[in-house]
Amino acid sequence: MFQDLQAKPPEPEPAAAPYLCGDLASPRGHLRKAGPPAPAFPLLEGTQNLVGLGRAQSRYWTFFGFQGDAYGRILDKTKIICKLCGVRLSYSGNTTNLRQHLIYKHRQEYNQLVGAPDPPKGALPPAAPLARTTRAVADFLVWDLMPLEVVEGEGFGQMLNALDPGYKPPAAAFLAHTLLRERHLQGQAKVMALARGLPHCALSLDLWPHSPSLSYLTLTLHYVDDTFEACARVLGSRPLPEEPTPETLAEALGWAAEEWGVRESGAYAVGPHGPAARQAAAALGWQALPCVGQALGGATEAVLALPPIRSALERCRRLAVWALAVPGRAEEPLLRAQLKRFLRDGAQWQSAHGLLHGLLEQAEALGGLGPQEEPALCPQDWAALQDAADVLKPLAVAASTFTKDPFAGLSLVKPVLTSLLYKHLAPGEWDSELARAAKGAAHRELSRRYAEPEVERALNLACALDPRFRSLDFLSPPDRVETLRLLALEAARLAEVPGASPSPPPPKQPRQDSAIEYLLGDLCSVRGGAGAASVQQRAEQECASFQTAGASSLGQEPLQWWKTHHAQYPLLARAARQLLCVPATAAPTAWLFGEAGQAVYRKRAALAPEHVDMLLFLHGNRAVL
Repeated sequence: MFQDLQAKPPEPEPAAAPYLCGDLASPRGHLRKAGPPAPAFPLLEGTQNLVGLGRAQSRYWTFFGFQGDAYGRILDKTKIICKLCGVRLSYSGNTTNLRQHLIYKHRQEYNQLVGAPDPPKGALPPAAPLARTTRAVADFLVWDLMPLEVVEGEGFGQMLNALDPGYKPPAAAFLAHTLLRERHLQGQAKVMALARGLPHCALSLDLWPHSPSLSYLTLTLHYVDDTFEACARVLGSRPLPEEPTPETLAEALGWAAEEWGVRESGAYAVGPHGPAARQAAAALGWQALPCVGQALGGATEAVLALPPIRSALERCRRLAVWALAVPGRAEEPLLRAQLKRFLRDGAQWQSAHGLLHGLLEQAEALGGLGPQEEPALCPQDWAALQDAADVLKPLAVAASTFTKDPFAGLSLVKPVLTSLLYKHLAPGEWDSELARAAKGAAHRELSRRYAEPEVERALNLACALDPRFRSLDFLSPPDRVETLRLLALEAARLAEVPGASPSPPPPKQPRQDSAIEYLLGDLCSVRGGAGAASVQQRAEQECASFQTAGASSLGQEPLQWWKTHHAQYPLLARAARQLLCVPATAAPTAWLFGEAGQAVYRKRAALAPEHVDMLLFLHGNRAVL
């Protein structure tokens, strides 16, 4: 590289470290004579991180720079980047091609730089639309969670050229190291400032596979703001082994607590179930809670793993393959669509009940299919599929319940869990032996995930603060009394936290005691007067008043209720902000229970590892950055 430059004898020059393009505006006596200040140019966001040559004296370097590392060192001197449009140009040691690029692509800025008059209006398009197009490309990558290499595809370039003639998309490396990196850094600073000022928050831990040998843990911050709106901010994604250990999870949680300043304000972490998560959360003084989506998924898979059901599903799979292998075997359009869906989604627990229901609806058509040498589905297979569909129905309804609202909170878990365990999964008098076994398998899977007393205590407290479930009718009388006692203690504790107490009342004006007060005030003290009750007593009074009030309708959104009534229960309102911000799931419910989740998982797995953290942060916070 730069053979023509290396052949020249080095010229003496003052020692100077490489500088960023932001340094171009600083006064340098050897670069340019004193004169009027340089005009402001529409440079692309992030181009201030490009690196210029330390001995560059040409004015054209105002608009060009090299890609550099974190220390300002040039990575590739054969390619130079335009700060106006992001296009990469070949560089061979002179500024001829730099000047030509400015003349043909950015004539207005070139004329401003050299002092020539502007061309006639409309002669050449200004550079501002180019900057807008580049920002739009970056927005497309972030919002749709696309790999950065998409911008280098030939078809993508042709599409942009049709929409914006003459525009050439910047290289993926340019976007990653300039515009997107700058957005990432600015977004991190904004979220960090917000997180450090929160009185209460919770974290969700989404562990997902990127490749067979690499998994990521995406951490999301959850809180309820001053207007009682549920909010979430993605903090970051860290690579982890596929089976995380207590040490790796503790390191990830510790990083989040220290980096984002939520060690004191955090109390709950929702994520993977097991001793590793419990130990990692306990190291910070937090409580680990299982994800209800993973619990419902585990219960569904436990039902499908029973041998009679697994065998019936395997026969259905072979029958579907045979029917679709040759045209004409399954001519009914609905039947063909159902079989294709079964082969496509049969391994996903989220769609298990819908697939079983669809197969049972096509039982008559499927009964006439099958090769002559192999029997079709027998009555025992159909009975197994029917039992599986009946047992999985309440689990599917529970999943849809959590996806109904944009935010599914922890307070909904205990009522749904109680209904499943003690009603829908309880053995019935007319259940077949297989149905009883399926209910037992699902029951055991759900019970073991929520068997810890600390987890049950957190679920009960969240329910006690939800106006829909505040009567706690699904708890036994001793558990109800204990939950209300713990709630009063928690409300009083939060009121005594420094900075959490309400503003002090105005000082009382001294008043003249009456004659009877003067004579008998010490003998007959007033009980229960204003200000006489302690914080603990006021918390108990609020709990009693809130618990005995009529329950809200099941369609009531709990945070909206608190938005209207927080002044009526000021101490409980603080506890509500702490407990009602805790999500029921480790990932958005639409991802866990809906078909959209599979598309998101595929998109995340397609990202380059070096871009995962940046793109998931920008994507998760795109509505607020």
